[in-house]
Amino acid sequence: MGVYFPHKGDNMAELKKNKFELPPEVLRALLFNSSLLGRRASVGEAAGIYSQFNGARNIREVAGYPTDITFDDFYSAYQRQDIATRVVETYPDYTWLSAPTITDTMPGLTTPFTIGIGKLFGNKKVLSRLRALDVLAGIGEYGVMIIGVNDGKEIDQPLKPRDGLKISYMRAYTEGEAKIIELETNRFSPRYMQPVMYEITPNELKQAKGTKMGKAPGVLASFKVHHSRVIHFADNALNSETHGVPRLRRVYDRLLDILKVVAGSSEMFWRGAYQGFSFEADSDGELGEEDRAAMREDIQNYLMGLDRAMLLQGVKTNPIAPAVVSPKDHLDAQLTMVAIASRIPKRILTGSEMGKLASVQDAENWALQIDTRRVNTVEPDLLRPFIDFCLTNRILPACKDDQYEVKWHKLSLPTDKDTSETALNFTNALSTFASAGLYTVMDFKDYLVNVWKYDEQNAEKLSNGFDATKFEKLAKTQTKGIQTPKNTKTTTVDT
Repeated sequence: MGVYFPHKGDNMAELKKNKFELPPEVLRALLFNSSLLGRRASVGEAAGIYSQFNGARNIREVAGYPTDITFDDFYSAYQRQDIATRVVETYPDYTWLSAPTITDTMPGLTTPFTIGIGKLFGNKKVLSRLRALDVLAGIGEYGVMIIGVNDGKEIDQPLKPRDGLKISYMRAYTEGEAKIIELETNRFSPRYMQPVMYEITPNELKQAKGTKMGKAPGVLASFKVHHSRVIHFADNALNSETHGVPRLRRVYDRLLDILKVVAGSSEMFWRGAYQGFSFEADSDGELGEEDRAAMREDIQNYLMGLDRAMLLQGVKTNPIAPAVVSPKDHLDAQLTMVAIASRIPKRILTGSEMGKLASVQDAENWALQIDTRRVNTVEPDLLRPFIDFCLTNRILPACKDDQYEVKWHKLSLPTDKDTSETALNFTNALSTFASAGLYTVMDFKDYLVNVWKYDEQNAEKLSNGFDATKFEKLAKTQTKGIQTPKNTKTTTVDT
């Protein structure tokens, strides 16, 4: 039986008699919910590439991998497992490493919009909250951020723009906290099949249930929020504007393998690194029950305490050599697979770049990935919706033609070699700038901005210490010290 989409002018009473309609939330899930797609895919996996020997062995089942993975699984991994946390947070950490520059379409001019946006992003909490939404949205299929404003109305009511509105707070929630309870069903609306109303159940409430805190006044209960007060962000959204692919989905099996390797290696060390003993009774020895109990107590004290002697009768003790195998290679193989699936260079995934071990190629590729993510995902789906929210509700002054530009600062991960080469080149260039007297035709600040591409603020700081008189004296000293060698074939001048 098909699903019929009503058209304008249809007789709805007649349609209801003869047509079958799905509830909007069911239709939304069928069309766009990637978790359902994942479950449908799992059926194919069971009978597809993961099945061997005519179904006699299923690799996923044998390896202990779950068939269906829920948001709770992702959230638990993010909360408890180190690598999972790193996978979820690495992209947002580098994306929001610095605040973007947002300007009016009239570059170089100070306008009410540029002043307002400067004050807004001058508050470090704004950048922090945007990063938080980016992180929390990646745990599940989406995340939301509620923006509280001082309009005096309940947040389940539509927000109406007016002058004087200000942001009171910004709070991000995961998919598990923000349930979509109503969708836009008017297919002529630009928000067709997008959320209209959310029900928020904060984690604080879930954690407080069953405790004294859960009965205390002031603890948040579930509440509803209208979409006009919400920024909805879905990362890796492919066939949907509201549901994306969780960052841990493609690496979840590898996370389980890493857990096995790490937990197994520690258990192996616990059991194998300590020297064991075997106790062999003499063939003709006879022990009474009291002797056995006393001997057992001596052995227990030796193994668990600081006693270094055992009084044994009719029993010979043989030491067992410890056997411990390094898990390094096994763990490295799993981390390589996680890096491939998450598209995070392994050295950056493991934090090696903090010790400046990342290769130049890794740094360049990673910077390109972050730039691509900023421009193609974060800017249109997260940053601009937030700025547009502020413009629409007059929290920010209007900009010319309702247009503004976003400029992301280049991400750079310099290595020791890069740093030393840059320092050497800058020193040589500065020496040439002084000795050639270039400061007489170009101001030092302009030289830093136009040649070395410093921003205005840093160029201003560096140029404050510039003294043209000292540079001129230095140039004269260097000129006097230079001797031109004679052009002879038999004399070599040592420079």
